[in-house]
Amino acid sequence: MDSEKTKVMSLRLDQSAYRRIHAYGASKGISDSAAARELIAGGLAADGLALYSTELGAYLRSVVQPLLDQIDETLEQRNAEQEDRIARVVHRATRASIVAAIAAVEIEKGTFEGLHDVSAEDIYTAYDKQAGLVQAGYSLGEARDRVRRGKE
Repeated sequence: MDSEKTKVMSLRLDQSAYRRIHAYGASKGISDSAAARELIAGGLAADGLALYSTELGAYLRSVVQPLLDQIDETLEQRNAEQEDRIARVVHRATRASIVAAIAAVEIEKGTFEGLHDVSAEDIYTAYDKQAGLVQAGYSLGEARDRVRRGKE
């Protein structure tokens, strides 16, 4: 036992209670007195838990639950704010990528004389289709072939 002071007491048990304590002790490999101590401690713990089903427990829940709800709401709000921040960052990167692609198409049109009569939209669309196929798992060569053959 702990170094706490202990109190020795005797118990009068009917035969049924004694058999139950003895069976509990035998199943756990402990003495009858140790079994009685464990069962008493367990009963007291269960009785302590019963507090939460009383009026006092209801009061405690009514005080604690709003605090838990407020914590949940705060966490949800912070998650939403974080998602918004991430979306803004991703949006900027995506937009910059699109701007770069459009600029590249315009430069390409000015660089290659054969593309003079091809609209920038058609060039961009062809590249966009290829990029979509590469993103879907095709190799660049496969993507170019599929777009060239009109399969995409």
